[in-house]
Amino acid sequence: MNPKELKNRLDARKSGSDDFYLLDVRNPNEQEISKIDGTDLLIPVAELPARIGELDPWKSSGKEIIVYCRSGARSANACGVLKSTGFSKVFNLEGGILLYSDEVDPTLAKY
Repeated sequence: MNPKELKNRLDARKSGSDDFYLLDVRNPNEQEISKIDGTDLLIPVAELPARIGELDPWKSSGKEIIVYCRSGARSANACGVLKSTGFSKVFNLEGGILLYSDEVDPTLAKY
């Protein structure tokens, strides 16, 4: 998923016409620097296997999960972890928060 698609989905979710889960897999100190408005949960990618149960309601409901990190690499890895445990509607934010900042919200701090 590209940043503009995510922005459109976030806008639609605010109006109630879309429903998905936005997962940040960066570390807590990174989220303190900046985060995408509408982020539902922070689970660092290294903790994801141990905390996968926190996402089970979205697996059973069939909700899409959109995953992001700083550049897209860790979130791509997280998508693989989620898919290997049975999540089917998982999408990676291409370019991560850096590209989202470039294309959608330049007020987000880069690091």
